[in-house]
Amino acid sequence: MTSDRQTTLQNLRRLLPASLIAGLVGGGLLALPAYVHTWCWSGIACYNHGLFDGIGTFQNLVLGILSLLLTGMLPVALSREGGMKRDFAVLAGGIAGFTAVMVNYLYSQATSVFGHGYAPELSDVLSAIIFPFANHALPFLALALAMAALAAIGAFVVSFFRERAAGPNEGAAASRLILCSTAAAILVVVVLPPLAAHAMLGAEMIDVNPGTALMTTAVSAERTAPGIIVITVEETPPASVLDPGKPFSVFMNGVDVSDASACAASGFSATVEPPGGLSPAKGAEAAWTGAGVSNNGTPVDVVVVARGADGSEIIVLSLRV
Repeated sequence: MTSDRQTTLQNLRRLLPASLIAGLVGGGLLALPAYVHTWCWSGIACYNHGLFDGIGTFQNLVLGILSLLLTGMLPVALSREGGMKRDFAVLAGGIAGFTAVMVNYLYSQATSVFGHGYAPELSDVLSAIIFPFANHALPFLALALAMAALAAIGAFVVSFFRERAAGPNEGAAASRLILCSTAAAILVVVVLPPLAAHAMLGAEMIDVNPGTALMTTAVSAERTAPGIIVITVEETPPASVLDPGKPFSVFMNGVDVSDASACAASGFSATVEPPGGLSPAKGAEAAWTGAGVSNNGTPVDVVVVARGADGSEIIVLSLRV
């Protein structure tokens, strides 16, 4: 065996463990966008689906690319061998990227089986993993190779700057700087878009769809005494979404008791405090007191309807109290 071949095999043996470890880390990073999307946008996507779904999709794409680049950088940046040839570095990055794709595939298929609410058999898990791969092997391999190529690009970048450095210590420092910068970029992509979206929503700089934004409204009702029912606003959309004249309509046993005037007009035997009824603010409360809300063995049917500025309506509470 020639010395060149021995050197090649030694390099491969040295790089393979680091590549596999980097692939495991990369598989976790590739699973991150799904959780990030839920964390960032699940609470506000309904305000403007077109805008926030588009931003979330672009965010996931950028996170996926950065995660693959970081995966490819890891085995090279963490290597103590400053004289690693660039072709071996690229190979290590590609192996790490391909491993990350496979790890992410196994994770996603396994979690899809366990997410059905029952303990699956081993055969169910194996079927979920094997059958999709067998039926779509070529497209999957093409996608995996493309993603591995992105990881190889990350390894190439680190290797390039490492070779250009004045010495081994400077090269290691440069590679770690690139690694940390990429990790910081991932953090920025995760945090900045939702922060900006929340700030713009608070400043009413984003057009909100009242019909869907009303779905974020949450209202609770409780009986604090035999003749008292208190309704509390737990969550509410931006004020611009709700009808400024009558944001909430309250019905008890089918009678409109939204405010003191409605109670008087319907002859419902109860007083409302405050007289204007339920305010469209988080934490706002209104209490109905009187014989009409007394529980004489039969609970009172309480229905609260939120009204949007565009005329839309949604029942946010239907409860027997």
